[in-house]
Parts: sequence; C-alpha cells; structure tokens
Amino acid sequence: MKNIVKDRIRYTGQVILGDCLEIMSGMPPESIDLILTDPPYAIHYKSNRRVVKPKFDHINGDLPGDWIERFAVEAYRLLKMNRHIYCFCRHDTYPRFFDAFANAGFNMKRTLVWVKNNHGSGDLKGDYAAKDEWIIFAHKGRRLLRGKREDNIMNYPKVTSSKLLHPTQKPVELLQLLIKKSTDAGEVILDPYGGVLSTAVAAVQERRSFIMIDIERSFLEKGIARIKAESSRSVGMYNLKIP
Repeated sequence: MKNIVKDRIRYTGQVILGDCLEIMSGMPPESIDLILTDPPYAIHYKSNRRVVKPKFDHINGDLPGDWIERFAVEAYRLLKMNRHIYCFCRHDTYPRFFDAFANAGFNMKRTLVWVKNNHGSGDLKGDYAAKDEWIIFAHKGRRLLRGKREDNIMNYPKVTSSKLLHPTQKPVELLQLLIKKSTDAGEVILDPYGGVLSTAVAAVQERRSFIMIDIERSFLEKGIARIKAESSRSVGMYNLKIP
C-alpha cells in the first residue's frame, strides 16, 4: 500500500533561464521548502582536469562575489518558516558565505564536509591535495531532519570525467541524501544555480517538486535531457522549455 500511495504523489518541475537574483526577487515569499544549491565560489573557477574532452570555460558571474549577500537575503525571504538551506562552498570563501547567511537571519547549524574519492589539481608541488568541499547547512526557524542521524563527513565519489557535463557537477547520490533528510515527498526544492540540473535529477528520483534557475542556456539544455530521461519513470509534471 505504501508504494501505491507514493506513486500517486504528483509533483512539478520548472526550469528557468536567466539571472537568478532577478528571478528570485519576483518570486512570492515563503514559497520554497528547501534551497539546495552549488553557487559559484567567487574564485574565478576554471576546471583543468578534463583531458579527453575540451576544458570548461570560466564560470559566468563568478567574480567579484558581490552577489553573495543579496542571494542570502533572497534565499531567506523565499524559504518557508522551519525549512533548510544547503549551500556548497570551499574553505577560502566560506567566511563570506557564512556571514551572509547569518546576517540574513538563518540559524547556522553545521558545516558538512563532502570527501571525494580523489583530489583536485591546484598547486601540485606547493600545497596539500584537496579531497573535500564544504556545505553550509542552516535553518530558517527549526526543522527536524528525517531518518537516522547522519555524520557531517560524507563520502561520495566525484562525477567521472566521462560523465562530467559541468565543471563543478555534484554527484546525484549526495544531493539525494540531502533532499531526503530535509523534505517530504511533493515539497518544492529551489536551486538558483542549477547548472546541468543535478539537483532536479535528484528531486525527480525522490518525488519532490523543483524550480531550477541558471544563466547558461547550454548547461540547462544538457540538464533538461537528463531530466527527460529520468522523468520517463516518474509521475511529475514538468515545464522544461527554455524561451
């Protein structure tokens, strides 16, 4: 019976092309159940790992990072009360993201550490090899996590180069875990920096509604193809056309 009920849950999905801050400012307050996002890290990031295929360009809108405080304020406005936000970041820009969310009114709970199966490049001879990225976890109000208590150290392999569609693409399995811990079926997840829509793929698999935003058409088109492949096995209703 539980499986039958679960299959009857209908959820929606929307993909929007444009500047997320402008789009977020036009959305109604307290309309989102979870924000799960991987914004630019304000470091003028460019991946140098890819060898077989051409390397990715610098991420659009990354620098100078003057958008971070406004993003935090909009995120707080859009979240319903007693809801969560997860925001990927890294050690060198972590303080600015943390302060922005705290000043916006969030209850700062924990830093999650994603440990990868292999390290990045960087300074090969003058620095230690980094195998981690950080995830800011905060509440608007307070909401209990679902299921058993998880460690804040999370071991998930990186997306392999052969499947990499975006320079900072995150593993769907990790995103699924965060979605399951912080939402119930049918609730709405917002990713303002949607990229190739990994958060949406995870949302479809977990029967959650989603709103995805990104400024790069090419990334969204790749992501839409992923959602269409996944949604053939779902009961979702999607608006996946880009004007």
